[in-house]
Amino acid sequence: MKSSSNRRRFPRLVVGEEARVYDETGRELGLLSQVSGNGMNIEVSSLPFAQSLVPGRRMRISIIESSSRETNVVDVVVRRLEGNILGMQFVDKVAD
Repeated sequence: MKSSSNRRRFPRLVVGEEARVYDETGRELGLLSQVSGNGMNIEVSSLPFAQSLVPGRRMRISIIESSSRETNVVDVVVRRLEGNILGMQFVDKVAD
């Protein structure tokens, strides 16, 4: 039996089709690998670039599905970098 400390509020889902993630300048962050109700994991394409993204940094990113070319834009906060996996949390947009 799993302890309650190992349970997630939202289960992680493995992304079945290729979707690439880009920052607001168009620079590729990497490949979307997992998504949940409150965030996502990205397999980074450039570890030095990912290391420059400090935890707590807010970003607007674009997720582009390779097969359909459909684009989704979301606001996120950088949460962690573990190896080549960048963890981001979805956030609500703050009014200008």
